[in-house]
Amino acid sequence: MPSPLKTFLVRFCVCVTILVALLIFGEAICYLDLKYTAAVEIPHPSSIYQGQSWASVYWWELKEMTDRLQYQSYVIWRRAPFAGQTINVDAGGIRKTYYSSCDAGSYTIWIFGNSALWGTGVPDWDTIPSLLAKKYQDAGRKVCVKNFGEKAWVSTQELIQLTLALKQAAQKPDLVIFYDGVTDSYLPYQSNVTDAHFNFAQTKEEFQSLGNHGASLEYLKRTNTYRTLMELRSSLVEGGADIDHAHFTAEELNSMAEITYSNYLKNILLADLLAQGFGFRCAFFWQPTLLAGHKPLTEGEVRLRKAELSDHPGGDAVLQTTYNLFEHYQNEKFFDLANIFDKDPDERFLDFSHIGPAGNQIVADKMFAVLSHGN
Repeated sequence: MPSPLKTFLVRFCVCVTILVALLIFGEAICYLDLKYTAAVEIPHPSSIYQGQSWASVYWWELKEMTDRLQYQSYVIWRRAPFAGQTINVDAGGIRKTYYSSCDAGSYTIWIFGNSALWGTGVPDWDTIPSLLAKKYQDAGRKVCVKNFGEKAWVSTQELIQLTLALKQAAQKPDLVIFYDGVTDSYLPYQSNVTDAHFNFAQTKEEFQSLGNHGASLEYLKRTNTYRTLMELRSSLVEGGADIDHAHFTAEELNSMAEITYSNYLKNILLADLLAQGFGFRCAFFWQPTLLAGHKPLTEGEVRLRKAELSDHPGGDAVLQTTYNLFEHYQNEKFFDLANIFDKDPDERFLDFSHIGPAGNQIVADKMFAVLSHGN
C-alpha cells in the first residue's frame, strides 16, 4: 500500500503538470489574440477598396509587418525593414516612395508626419509622398521625395528626426514638409505630460522595469497572459473613467487645445530656425480628420465615427476645439486642410485619421498647388 507521502507527491506532480499545461495553453491563446488585434490597425470599407487588385495582398502584408518595430535613437521607434509587393520599408525605417528620382542634384523634398503620411491603408504608390512626387513628374519636373512618416508620431519626434537627418544626409533637402494634426491634438487626451510621445506611460513603465534586476516577479508583466489581462482590466475598470471624457468642461477642452497649439507653434519656430541654418524651405499642412470639419458623412463613415467615439468618448470635442484654434492661425507657411472634404460626399476615411487612395490624391493635389504657387 503506497505511503501518504508518495500519494501526496504523485497528486502534487499531477496538479503541477495540469497547471503548467493550462498556463502554456493560456499563453498561446493570449499570444494569438494580441497578434490578431494588433495587426488589425484599421477596418477597410468595401467601397474604398472595391476593384482594387492589390487590396488583399496589402492587408496581408500590413498584418505581417505591424508588430515589427525597431528602436532608434531619440525618436524611439521606427518600422523594421520589410519587403513586399505593396509595402516596402528600408533599413532606416523609411517607406518606399514611387515616382521619386534621387539623382545627384535633384530637387529634394523631405516629408514628415504620422501614419496618415506614412500611408496606413494604401500601397507604396498611393501614399501622399508618392502621389506628390507623381504630380511633380507629370508637370515635367523630377524630384526626390523621402517619406519620413511614422505611425503615432507627433511633431516633436518629427523635428528630432529632421535634426538627425540633416546631420547625417549627404544631400540636404530643398523643401521640408510637415503633415500633422491628429496625433498632436490627441496627445493631451491620452497623457498629462505636456510634450511627450504617444503611449508615454506604457513606454516609461516598460523602460523602468528593465532596471529591476532584484528578486521580483516583473518578468510576468512581459507575458502575453499578463498583457491580455491588463487590456481586459482597462476595458472593464478604466472604461468607467473614460466615460468622464465625454463630459469635458469648456475650460478643460480649451486647456488641452492650447497645449497642442502652443507646442506646435514652437515646433514651427524651431523648424524655421533649422531651415535658415541649412538653407531649405518649410511648409506645414494640418491634416483632415473624421472627428472635425463638416464633411457630409457616408453610412460607412458614420459607423467609423461612432466606433471611434465609443472607444474614446469626448475625442471629437478635443479635436474639434484644437482644430478651431488652428483654423484661425495665420502663417504664410501653414496650410489648413482640415476642411478639404467638406463638400465631398464620397467615402474617404478608413478610420478617424486615415484616408484611402482617392483621398490621398486630393491632399497631394492641394499640396502641389500651394507649393507650386510658392516656387
